[in-house]
Amino acid sequence: MPPSRLILPSLLLVVATVAAAGCNDDGRTLRPAKPDQTDSVSTTAPPTVPETGGLDITLPPSVPPTAPPTVGPTVPPTTAPAGFTVTAPWADGFAIDTRYTCDGPDIAPALTWDAAPAGTQEIAVAMTDLDLPGFVHWVMAGIDPMSTGLGEGEIPEFASVGVNGMGRTAYSGPCPPAGETHRYQVTVYLLAQRTELGDGADGADLLAAVQGSAFMTAQVTGVYSRL
Repeated sequence: MPPSRLILPSLLLVVATVAAAGCNDDGRTLRPAKPDQTDSVSTTAPPTVPETGGLDITLPPSVPPTAPPTVGPTVPPTTAPAGFTVTAPWADGFAIDTRYTCDGPDIAPALTWDAAPAGTQEIAVAMTDLDLPGFVHWVMAGIDPMSTGLGEGEIPEFASVGVNGMGRTAYSGPCPPAGETHRYQVTVYLLAQRTELGDGADGADLLAAVQGSAFMTAQVTGVYSRL
């Protein structure tokens, strides 16, 4: 075979090898587009996050923090606790000293009582004649709920004194008819509401307002006789 015929196949083999090498692209770079082509995209580009495709993805609702419980206003108890008492200058059921009657200086007695519970709006005191129903010797409201007593003859600031059965805006002590013995009751009232009645209110009206608002009471009784 002539040498020229052997050289031609060898040249063709070289050309084919070079062409194949030119076509071997790893795809990791963009190749310039030919006039009749669009740009090719690298097949190793970083993956994109798929869209929801219009799906309605609902997150679970957040739970608001639990608010602390609110504390409402303090409400006074409806029953008196055991041991709530009032103390007068005389023992319960015994004779009242002349000092506190119409036969003496006729001065209001000193009183002491237990501390009022939270929620008490005011304190009131009264003296009534148990043997002459409806007769008011003394009624005073508007006493400070933090108070635990009264001094002899004391009228606290802001207190209201009603007109008693003697027609006086004051205390009038026991004064039964001659030859009679009467029983007298001193009562301390703890009130859930203010009476809103001032000095000079009718004693019976003031006492009715006090009794209508009272949620706790304490009493001490005494007797007095006139010869």
